[in-house]
Amino acid sequence: MANKANESHCVCHKYGSLESLSFHPHVKGRLITLSEGGRRATRVGSSFCNGLVFSGRPVKVRERVRLRMVERSVKDWHGSLRVGFANVLPELTALPQLAIPDLTKYPQNAATRVAEDICYPGSEFEFWLDKYANLCIRSSDGTSYTQPTTLNTRWPIWAIVDVYGQTSAVLLLGSVYKGRFRTYRSCPALTHIKRTKDNGEDINKVMLNRTSKQKCNLHLENTEAEECIVCYSEVSDTLLSCGHKCVCTVCAIKVYNMFGTCPLCRQRIYSIEDL
Repeated sequence: MANKANESHCVCHKYGSLESLSFHPHVKGRLITLSEGGRRATRVGSSFCNGLVFSGRPVKVRERVRLRMVERSVKDWHGSLRVGFANVLPELTALPQLAIPDLTKYPQNAATRVAEDICYPGSEFEFWLDKYANLCIRSSDGTSYTQPTTLNTRWPIWAIVDVYGQTSAVLLLGSVYKGRFRTYRSCPALTHIKRTKDNGEDINKVMLNRTSKQKCNLHLENTEAEECIVCYSEVSDTLLSCGHKCVCTVCAIKVYNMFGTCPLCRQRIYSIEDL
């Protein structure tokens, strides 16, 4: 409670709202261009693929991501939009041409095709991951369906949208999370500005540098700190379920998603704890 006064908050929405939601500005398909504050994704060029985009932040389990179809391709392509979720940081994902089957062949990714009859200009729908790791889709006319996935709901999840086939542009309308006593909506602002309550410091810039500063300070304070055995550039500050502390947080997530076992003892990883 002593640090409550220094807690950051968003100045563009009321307390209790979700953080604004836009597409990831740097991890996107080769033919994707972003506009309208990063909320509109347009596939340009003559191909039907290379249209992958991710959410710019992790989403909650049961947080419903809302999309509007904006444009359809004039070319005679087949197929429509694909949506899904991933347990992997977008920055650690080597972007393929297609969500299905290129991404979905890995268990840490899940995606499904959106029915073509609800993919027309102006149509809206929402998709989310429920507590049982089912990928759910619901259109504005009430049509809904679910698909089981292999995703881990205890891990961070990012939304995936593949602007594929006949779909050439989509608009991210935000998200809704229905809690037990109230409904939370993402901030509608195109640019999400965060400031501290006491001195107005720009938290966006602080968040970008916080990880590197923490690592630097840890090296300065503890010259005996061991290096991550995977990247050899960061401090091994993450405890695996087997008891080994041999990797940094980023590499721990990468090792878990790629192999699922400790790089030292090869025991299966059941939990990861930041120290």
